Amino acid sequence: MPVFERTTLIPRPSAEVFAFLCNPANLTQVTPPDLNMRLVEAPAQLALGAQIVLQTRRWGFAQRIVSKVTAFETNRLLADEQIEGPFKKWIHTHLLEEAAGGTRMTDRIEFEAPGGLLGLVFTQDAIEGELQELFEYRTQKFEELFGSKA
Repeated sequence: MPVFERTTLIPRPSAEVFAFLCNPANLTQVTPPDLNMRLVEAPAQLALGAQIVLQTRRWGFAQRIVSKVTAFETNRLLADEQIEGPFKKWIHTHLLEEAAGGTRMTDRIEFEAPGGLLGLVFTQDAIEGELQELFEYRTQKFEELFGSKA
């Protein structure tokens, strides 16, 4: 199964970064506008078992995505898994580790491309390219929100 990883250094304590990640409303702040992401339903704060419902539109495809928090360790680990949506498999893990001057956040995404007609457009290579662009944007947004790299 394909895996995408990206590490970002954030000059803030892990508790502050974790609190940001646990607020679903913050997701749209760090998502590129061309994904047209809208938070449809979510709790005020994430916890183990919490569900998030998102609506996106990209390249003319509207998608409803439902994810469930499957791992949760305060100030250290947050993982969600798509339970409804376009991908055969999608697990996104945020691992936070103390680092010199702040927090090292490692995002790991395990995925399987969608099947059917959607799979003709969203191949593994296309998904990896999209993830690269998404995380370049996210890194920039985290720098704007939390300051420059540690």
